[in-house]
Amino acid sequence: MNGRERTREVTLMFEWFAGPLWVSVDGDVADDYGPEDINEVVQLSDDLLAEIGEWNDRMQRTYNDHAPQDSGMTEPADEASWVADGRRLAHRLKSEAGRDVRVEYAPLGGQVELIDG
Repeated sequence: MNGRERTREVTLMFEWFAGPLWVSVDGDVADDYGPEDINEVVQLSDDLLAEIGEWNDRMQRTYNDHAPQDSGMTEPADEASWVADGRRLAHRLKSEAGRDVRVEYAPLGGQVELIDG
C-alpha cells in the first residue's frame, strides 16, 4: 500500500433481503452491510445502528411471499414517513462518519442524494 487514504462511500439504501448500508472502497463495486457489521468499515454509534436496523426492518416486514409484486407499504403516507426517516438517518450517518466518508441516500425510486456535512 502506498500510504494513500482509501476513499470510502456509504449509501443508505433499501434492498429486499440485503443490508441497508452499501459500502464502496476506492470505487469498487458496493457491498451491502447490516448494522451488525458496518463497524468493520465505518465506526457508528450503537444508537444510530439500531435505528438504521429498525428502519430497514420496517420495509422488510412488508415483503409478501405469496405476491412479491405487492410488497411494500400500502399507504402513501407511511411510505413518505419511511423515506423521510431514511433521509434523517442518512444525515446522522454523515455526521458520525465524518468528512472523509462520502455518504449518499437512495430513497425508493428516487434520485440518489449526496449528504453534505
